[in-house]
Amino acid sequence: MKRSNSLRSVLAVIAACMLLFSCSSNDDNNTPDNGNNDDTLPKNETWIIYNGSANWSGGVYALKDNKSREINLSGLPFLQVTSSLGGRTFEKSLFKVNDVSNAKQGINKMGLDASGKVVDQGFLPSLSNAYETNFLIASATEGYYWDRVRGGLKLQTFNPATMERTGEIDFTSLSEGQPLESIGQLIIAKRENKLYLDLLLGDKASGNWQVTPVVKEVAIAVYDLTAKKIENVTKMGNTTNLGVFIDHVLWSLDEVTGDLYFASVGDMKTQPSDYSSKILRIKKGEVNFDTTFAIDMKSYQFPAEFNRLFAYNNKIYTTIPSRAVSYYGGGQHGVRYRDDVWFWNEIDVTTKKATRLNIPPDNFYTTQNPFFHNGEIYFLSNSTTDGFSGVNQYNPVTKEIKETFRLKESGRIQGFNIIKD
Repeated sequence: MKRSNSLRSVLAVIAACMLLFSCSSNDDNNTPDNGNNDDTLPKNETWIIYNGSANWSGGVYALKDNKSREINLSGLPFLQVTSSLGGRTFEKSLFKVNDVSNAKQGINKMGLDASGKVVDQGFLPSLSNAYETNFLIASATEGYYWDRVRGGLKLQTFNPATMERTGEIDFTSLSEGQPLESIGQLIIAKRENKLYLDLLLGDKASGNWQVTPVVKEVAIAVYDLTAKKIENVTKMGNTTNLGVFIDHVLWSLDEVTGDLYFASVGDMKTQPSDYSSKILRIKKGEVNFDTTFAIDMKSYQFPAEFNRLFAYNNKIYTTIPSRAVSYYGGGQHGVRYRDDVWFWNEIDVTTKKATRLNIPPDNFYTTQNPFFHNGEIYFLSNSTTDGFSGVNQYNPVTKEIKETFRLKESGRIQGFNIIKD
């Protein structure tokens, strides 16, 4: 009996040593190289990364087999751009405002060559020499853009495949004779074969880049593409100025509910409390603002404004600052506005409760909205305090958050897209 116990002890020690040796050997053979051997990295995706430096210039990179959780872009091929503020994708094509030199106004198309590098593929020039070309890619052959020189109350159409202008839609019947009038200057959305376009009628005061509307309200014109006519103009008071910049989209279609959301920023110079920044809604199947609904920035922080927007399954994803901010005044413009104060939040559409997500704060050097891909929502952040520049992904069902990747010694992240094989 004693000999049996002794033999068992010896065998157990031998087995343990063999297991330890096996584990050690496996560890030696599978030491990760900056995460390149991470099997969780999607092999059927190309990651498009826009990085930027202090003067906003940077490169557009495509990573496929060389993806990792920590990315050093040094030595990788890229397309040099003077304004690296991110872009939009449709299928395997990339689109951004203005050409690679940022000297020509219009819409730039990019794609991947045979080697997988990002290259220029076409350019649609604007007649304007001002930084103001808003656009929408609705399908492979259906696009829309705004060009003040061709008419502020006219929406231009183009073919994204050929990057050629194809015509225009006339909204001049909506004119009220104001000094500055525009349709789709900041909002061009499509849902159920209808266009939803911001209608802005007013003037611009000296030293103010925003148009001051003659009536303090926001308006959306609805155009029926099937009937080829203006179906409705819906208006909402107690806020002004839908959208911010041409390359900074502030509308979102909830792909689950079909509801369409818009963010108004109010007057970013005077920041009046009675016309504060709000998130508004036009419900599925409707052409009027939902007058029973508004998410008001004052409920969370003030003065401040909503400057990012993504909607998914009755949740709003946006950033809420940890302190009062002003883009113009109070010594908070520029660097102060771009402190690490913007925190990603999930707002329940029904209760309007905001839940801060455990994602590094952002300093607003990237303006890209979150996006949904393969069951998860992706968020960009640049945080000087945390030394973080990268992307996190969030599962809205399980509430799990994990780091997608971070840049290492590669500037700050300005944009991120995913192209599937």
